[in-house]
Amino acid sequence: MTTPDFVTWDTNMSVGIDVLDDDHRRLIDMFNGLLRTNVATRGKDDLKALLTGLRDYTDVHFSREEGMMREHGYPDLETHLAAHRYFIDEIAKLHDEFESGHAMMLRIDLILLLKEWLIEHIQTTDVRYRPYMAETAV
Repeated sequence: MTTPDFVTWDTNMSVGIDVLDDDHRRLIDMFNGLLRTNVATRGKDDLKALLTGLRDYTDVHFSREEGMMREHGYPDLETHLAAHRYFIDEIAKLHDEFESGHAMMLRIDLILLLKEWLIEHIQTTDVRYRPYMAETAV
């Protein structure tokens, strides 16, 4: 059996705004928590709670981040919003798959989504707003 590929926060992921960095750390912690789970031994309610928690916290984070981008006049806001909508849509699809009885696929699909999208999004898309917000946001 291979060891899960946990994600470790590092300074390359920092957007220079403490509250958003904290949000990103929490999302990474949720991802690492998912890697620690064993879907085969988890009940449906546990998995549903995990998916719901991810969706809810992502909504909180996106709302905070988008508000700050608007407040600071981030010029690429619409592109960033589209990326957030994509992630929200993907989580909704995973929720629908889960509700259709595909619990085993949920873990695999969530891991792929979080690993490929979330980490990439933080390291390439979110860091672009750093110069617009980091100097005035704390």
